[in-house]
Amino acid sequence: MPRDAAVMRLVGLDPALASRYPHEFSGGQRQRINIARALAPEPEFVVCDEPVSSLDVSIQAQIINLLEELQRRLGLTLLFISHDLAVVRHLCNRIAVMYLGRLVEVTERERLVAHPRHPYTCALLSAAPVPDPEREAERTARREVLEGDPPSPLSPPAGCRFCTRWMRRRGIDCARVEPGLVQVETGHHVACHLHAG
Repeated sequence: MPRDAAVMRLVGLDPALASRYPHEFSGGQRQRINIARALAPEPEFVVCDEPVSSLDVSIQAQIINLLEELQRRLGLTLLFISHDLAVVRHLCNRIAVMYLGRLVEVTERERLVAHPRHPYTCALLSAAPVPDPEREAERTARREVLEGDPPSPLSPPAGCRFCTRWMRRRGIDCARVEPGLVQVETGHHVACHLHAG
């Protein structure tokens, strides 16, 4: 079987569709084609940059399930980039949270969800919807709301890029000194003056 047909089958597409034009495919089919193109050279590492953001929820679930299956079947490592924390929590083993182009927290999924350390991570987690209505009501009551305006990415603050959003900052350090990524416990790194020395 030719490689292109095998890869199309691998992502759940009929190889007979290969002669169609791009406008003849649905959004979900186009995403499967993109995944097939990425898999054609038999990589061990694939970067997925917002692979489900333009899809409706049911198609998102299909693509996420496909990526999980491909991870298991092919032994793939995925770098999954997304603004959707619920999708990231479902698919990723380790999570790195970024704010204005800087890493602010890196750790295992379970630890990040149970014990977030950076104020931005806390705000992200508190804003992500929970499918259980009782837990959602409880969580909404304790929601971490960000204050202030986000700075311009073209001219970020000299110190911590997050200091304009979090009013309980740690004095002068936040405004003038950019925090480094420090290990707060084994495998858990945070860039915040609250956790510095």
